[in-house]
Amino acid sequence: MERNQAGERILKLRAEIWRLNKAYFIENKSDVSENVRDSLKQELIALEKEFSDLITPDSPTQRVGAPLDGRLPKVRHRTRKESLQDIFSEEELLEWEEQITRAMGGDRKTFEYIVELKIDGLNVSLIYERCRDAPVVRLLPGQRDATALRLYTLARAVTRGNGIEGEDITHTIRTIESIPLSLTLSMAHDSRSPDSPSVALAKEGLTTIEVSGEVYMPKSALEKLNKDLPEEERFANPRNAAAGSVRQLDPEIAASRDLRMLCYSLESEAAEALHLPTQKAVLDFFHDCGIPTHREYAICKTPKEIQGIYDAWQKKRSALPFDIDGVVIKVNDRRLQRELGSTAKAPRWARAYKFPAEEKTAQILDIQLQVGRTGAITPVAHLTPTLVAGSTVTRATLHNADEIARLDVRIGDTAIIRKAGDIIPEVVQILPKLRPKNAKPFHYPKHCPSCGGALERPEGEVVHRCPNPKCGAVRQERIEHFASRYALNIEGLGKETVEELLAADLISDPGDIFFLTVEDLLSLPLFKEKKTEKLLAAIERARRIPLDRFLFGLGIRHIGRETAEIIAKTLPWSERKLTVEERDAAAKTSLFGAGTHTVEVRGVTMDDMASTLQKTTMEAIAAINGVGPVVAESLVEWIADADNRALLHKLGNGGVVALLPKHNQVRQIFEGKTFVLTGTLPTLGREEAKAMIKARGGSVSGSVSKKTAYVLAGSDPGSKLDEAMKLEVTVIDEQVFQKLLS
Repeated sequence: MERNQAGERILKLRAEIWRLNKAYFIENKSDVSENVRDSLKQELIALEKEFSDLITPDSPTQRVGAPLDGRLPKVRHRTRKESLQDIFSEEELLEWEEQITRAMGGDRKTFEYIVELKIDGLNVSLIYERCRDAPVVRLLPGQRDATALRLYTLARAVTRGNGIEGEDITHTIRTIESIPLSLTLSMAHDSRSPDSPSVALAKEGLTTIEVSGEVYMPKSALEKLNKDLPEEERFANPRNAAAGSVRQLDPEIAASRDLRMLCYSLESEAAEALHLPTQKAVLDFFHDCGIPTHREYAICKTPKEIQGIYDAWQKKRSALPFDIDGVVIKVNDRRLQRELGSTAKAPRWARAYKFPAEEKTAQILDIQLQVGRTGAITPVAHLTPTLVAGSTVTRATLHNADEIARLDVRIGDTAIIRKAGDIIPEVVQILPKLRPKNAKPFHYPKHCPSCGGALERPEGEVVHRCPNPKCGAVRQERIEHFASRYALNIEGLGKETVEELLAADLISDPGDIFFLTVEDLLSLPLFKEKKTEKLLAAIERARRIPLDRFLFGLGIRHIGRETAEIIAKTLPWSERKLTVEERDAAAKTSLFGAGTHTVEVRGVTMDDMASTLQKTTMEAIAAINGVGPVVAESLVEWIADADNRALLHKLGNGGVVALLPKHNQVRQIFEGKTFVLTGTLPTLGREEAKAMIKARGGSVSGSVSKKTAYVLAGSDPGSKLDEAMKLEVTVIDEQVFQKLLS
């Protein structure tokens, strides 16, 4: 076969294989057998082997690549990933609708909902990047002008991770046959179907399309996989199997397992560029482009209709080929989604309506108290091992003394266990008719099980607390939290090591960590030279720590990771240029005998931090969006404690410096101002302009309103410019924008 003939045949084979794959994997129908699909693929493999210069990255033959030789690389997300807030009852559904209605000015008639299945899988983002020089390899139905098509190829696939960064799993995601390796978008509307999202006008500035969804393994595929695995290596449920499969270093292992993906989210910038005004339009666009999505969504106008959809899926969930753990409810109109916005943790315009967790029974063997880092005492039931929602449970929380009394829990009882939010095991009910004669009532102790000090129950709270800051259990939990992954991330300072350091009286609080020496660590039984070197290197790295992670690591009540980030970005911290000591280059290979030298860094000293917290009023902290009075009171009480101020001073003496978020290092000239971007700017990319605005305290919206401060317009601005003129919003070009920055 000549090269020209081979090229034509290759294009036809790719198009036909894609058509058959779409029919089989996405539309659940096929007019040919699997053998036929495999035969066509083998022919394509043979032709591409003979004419290797005709191979393109989006060919069906290029799904399996080379194995990785190490840990999965980390990738920072283009935008922060939010998680949905859960609801578990019709009452909570009604409360949420009331919140939305109030936010919309009390007008209930202005919006509708879309209800989708909540797939129980692994959240993954697919990033398609525009390929400017690649040849067009597939035409859309009815397309009149081939030169008007744009090709976007799958560049990267990333797990959700911590919402800020995830793992790069492109090598395994490419093996999933239902995922298109490229997208072809039109620059002109199809004359036969002017409203078809598959040929929506893709704006010139659209260089990246980010799609999110759930990777899952069908139930039948898990059953087949587990049959071929040794008993100790079998997966407990499809979600675990999917997560384990995509994280394989060898993509052939993932390719051998029947992984699928269903998508439900499109990044806002791409949705705007593709003129998709609703979530329904996004899902229809996915379907038309061959991006896998579940088509059995429902449009609802009332909570009653939503409840009906929820109840129906709860009854027939077992008949689905994959696992679901509820439904997701979203405000359908994307403009309203933007207006409703998000809290520090989750969007206000969506909820995950979870099914009741799987419940099992287990016998309570004992009840013990667990002491947390804030002194909170949590009663924990120790159980006979029981499989609940895919994992074996041996302990379950009883929450507090009131809950024990309400349930009438006794040691020896048979309890109903479920996972709260499908994560934390809890006791929800006791079966009194199964109670043995020797069952023992549990009397809540008056003293801390660790230090023996008297427990307190603050007025208005249900939790008992140990008020002793020197309590061994509190110290242990506090130091473990300080060194944990999302705080100072001191690798090697886990539970056993902290216990050993406390027992040897080498540390008593987090500040002592930064004064540990080689001699201190080598004196401990579990420490040899290599382990000592690694821990000291990790401590050295922790002396320069982002402020938000440091605040979270302090373990202040009610201050989680998101709240710590808000506080770090908002309070008026005093940043200064500091001269600090740093180990010489030799320290990279060995800390033994390495010298030090001085370097300059910009950051916040511990004493300056204490001063800022003391000067800032409770009212000022409570007024911060996403913080509120409870957090404000907790923070003010924490800094008012002399021991906590002494801890900050000790950390400062240990060389710890907090680094401000980058946007705090420039003047906040746009604080409280909202920008809308439209058109193509002469020199700045859209993401670059957004970053400049946000770095200076501003925000960026996708729609123009009376609250908009500026519309930054470039060439081909579109309808947003008309809306700005109508509302008399200030319109500026890039030149004026650059002057504002200077």
